[in-house]
Amino acid sequence: MNRLRAGLPGAGFRCRGGGRAVVSVACVLAGSVLLGCAGHQKKDLPTVKDLKISGNREVSSREIKKRILTSKTGWWPFASKELYDPVAWQADLKRIERLYTAKGFYQAEVVKDEVVPRPPDGVSLEVQVSEGPQTRIGQLQISGLEALPAADREAAVRRLPLTVGAVFVEYDWAAAKEKIAAALRDRGYAKVAVDAQALVDVKTHLASLTLFVRPGLRYTFGAIEITTTPDARIAPVLVWEQARIAIPEGKHTSDDALDEAQRRILAMGVFATVKVTTGDADDRTARMPVRVDVREAPFRTLRLGGGGKIDEIRNEVRLLAEWTNRDFLGGMRKLTAHAEAGWAFIPNFYTATTGDATSGARNGPIADLSLQFEQPRFLGRPSLREQSKIEVQRTLELTYDAISTSLTNGVIWTPRARLSIFPSYHLEGDYLNGPPVSSAATAPLTLGCDTTSDHCFVWLSYLEQVVTWDRRDHPLEPRNGAYASLSLQEGGGPLGGDFNYFRVLPDLRGYISFGEDDVLTLSARLRVGELWPTSGNPEQSAVVTRFYGGGAVSMRGFNDRRLSPLLLVPAPGAAPGVTLSLPIGGDGMIDGSFEARYSLTEVLRLAAFVDYGQVTTAQVTPGDAARLLWAVGLGLRYLTPIGPIRLDVARRLPFGRLPPLYAANAGVIELQPAYPVDTSCFGLFGSQPLTPVTDGLCVLQISIGEAF
Repeated sequence: MNRLRAGLPGAGFRCRGGGRAVVSVACVLAGSVLLGCAGHQKKDLPTVKDLKISGNREVSSREIKKRILTSKTGWWPFASKELYDPVAWQADLKRIERLYTAKGFYQAEVVKDEVVPRPPDGVSLEVQVSEGPQTRIGQLQISGLEALPAADREAAVRRLPLTVGAVFVEYDWAAAKEKIAAALRDRGYAKVAVDAQALVDVKTHLASLTLFVRPGLRYTFGAIEITTTPDARIAPVLVWEQARIAIPEGKHTSDDALDEAQRRILAMGVFATVKVTTGDADDRTARMPVRVDVREAPFRTLRLGGGGKIDEIRNEVRLLAEWTNRDFLGGMRKLTAHAEAGWAFIPNFYTATTGDATSGARNGPIADLSLQFEQPRFLGRPSLREQSKIEVQRTLELTYDAISTSLTNGVIWTPRARLSIFPSYHLEGDYLNGPPVSSAATAPLTLGCDTTSDHCFVWLSYLEQVVTWDRRDHPLEPRNGAYASLSLQEGGGPLGGDFNYFRVLPDLRGYISFGEDDVLTLSARLRVGELWPTSGNPEQSAVVTRFYGGGAVSMRGFNDRRLSPLLLVPAPGAAPGVTLSLPIGGDGMIDGSFEARYSLTEVLRLAAFVDYGQVTTAQVTPGDAARLLWAVGLGLRYLTPIGPIRLDVARRLPFGRLPPLYAANAGVIELQPAYPVDTSCFGLFGSQPLTPVTDGLCVLQISIGEAF
C-alpha cells in the first residue's frame, strides 16, 4: 500500500525527488540565493500582461491567484506594473501544488506552464493544472480520553469539523486538534496536548486519521499576582478585585475565565495594556496561579476630529472635540467633556443655499454638548458604576428643529464583561419649532403637543432600563458573534412630565464568517419597537420618542427618517398648491436586514443586502408583518481604524404597504387615499407621476461605520 504521512499544515515545501515529499535545505538555500540575485535585476524584468489558469475545477482561479506572488498588471490607467520574476514564478508553481495539497488533492500537479512573450516589454503566463481525485476521510480515531469523566469526553469531541466520508482538508484537521485542546483547557486541563497522525492512501484516496490526546492534570485557579510599574497611580487591589470576579479561587482553570478577567480589567479604562496569564503550576496541589501584568495609559486625553453625512434629503458636516480625565479627583473617577458643532442642510447643500421653497429647503446649526461623570466601585462594589450626564443638543430635522436639554443619572451593573444592565432616570426638556402650518389640528402630529402655534415646549420624565449582551468579535466591523439589547422606558405618571407612556425596543444581531481570514460574512438584524401612550391615543406621544425608519443605519430603501407616517402640509413661501410630505413618526416599528460582506482586498469589502421595515401610526399588529416594505442593494466599505467608510445604493421593491399619508381638512386630520409612486431611480428611468410623496425607489447613502 502506497501511503504519504501528512504532518502539520505548512510544515515544508515539496521538492521533486524520488517521488517522495521531503524538505530540502539545499533547495531552500538555493532559492534564497536566486531570489537575492533576482532582486538586483527587477528593473530589467518584463511586465506581466496576462495570467491564465486552466484545468482547475474545484479551486477557483481567483483563489489560486490570491495565494501566489505573481500577478498581472491592471488594465486601468496608472496601474502599478507587475513584473515577471522567473525565480518567483517557479516558487509560485510550487505554491499552487501546496494549495491543492491543503485542500485534499494529494496528487495535484502543475503539468504545464508557459511564458509567452508579449512585445515590446511584456509576457503572458499560462498554467495548466491536473487536480486529480480529492482525498476523503476513511477512518477517524481519538484516543486518550478514556479516563476522563463522560461530560469532559463529550465536550472534547462535540461538533468536530471532521467526519468520515468528508474531504480531508488540512484547515479542518488543524481546527479539530485545536478544538479538542480548547474544550479541555476550558474544563481545567491546562496542560492538554494533542498529537496527530494522518496516513493518506494514494491508491484509494482515503485518509486514516488518529488524534492522540494527553489531558494531563486537572487544575484549579490559585492566587492572583498583580504586576505594574513602580510609579503606578492605580492601586493593585483594584485590579485584583476585577480579576477575582472573573476567576474565583478554586474554580477549574479555563481560557474563558482568563479572557473574562482581561476584558474586565481593560473595561476599567485606565490601562494601555493588560495581559492575564497563568503562572507555574503546582502539580502537587493541582493549583495554578494567575499573573496580571498592567501598564497605565495617559489619564488625560484630548481627541479632535470631524465627520459628515450625505443623504438625498439631508447633508451635514461636523467638528468634534472630546476631553477625558480618567482619574478625576482620584479613585479612577472619570470626567468626559464632549462637544460637536456643525451645519445641516435640508434636503442638500445646493438646494438649501439657493432657497428652493418647493422642497422645504432649510439649513442651520447643529450641536451636541455634554458633560459626563462616572464613579467606579459604586457602593464599594467593583461591578457597579454610577453615571451622571448633562447634555444640550441643537437638532435640525425635516419636520422640526429643536433645542433639547437632558439630565441622566443611573447605575451600570456588569455581572459579566459582555453583559451590562443600566437602570437610569431621565429628565428632558425639548423646545420644538415645527412648520408654520402647525395648528391645533396638526401640532399633535408634527410636534406631539397641543398648541395653536408652530412651536411648543415638552417635558419628559422617565425611567429607562437598558440591557446589553455583546458577543461580537469587533464592535466597529464585526465578523463573528452576536449582539442583543433591550431598552424599556416608563414615562410620566408619578414621575411627572407632559406624557404618560411605555416604550420597548429590542435589538438582535448575528454574524458568522466563512473562509480564510473571514473573507465572507453573513449578518442579520431585527428590531421591533412599540410605544404605548397610556391614554390609548397614538397622537398623544412625544415626537422625540416616536419611531422613524430609513437612512444609513435603518431600512436603506428610504432616506433618513422617511419610512414613517407622513403629514401633507403647504410648502412655506411657495405658490398655493405646492405641498410637502413631512415624517411625523409612529408608535410601532419593524426594522431588519440581511447582509453579506465579501473582502475584495484587505481594506475593501463588497456588500449585498436585503432590508425590510415598516413604521405604523399605532402599535404593530400581526398583519403589519405581511405588509413590510423591502429593498435590495449593493455597497462598498473601505476599512479604516475608525470604522469602515460606507457607500450603499438601495432600490425598493414593489411589495408592502406604503407609509400612510395624512392631511388637515377644515381643522380635522384625515387619512389620504393611496398615492402614486415615483418609480424612477434618481430621476432616471421609471415613471415620475404627479404625487404628493416624491420619494423615488432608489436611495444613495455615504456614512462611516457599518449599518449594524
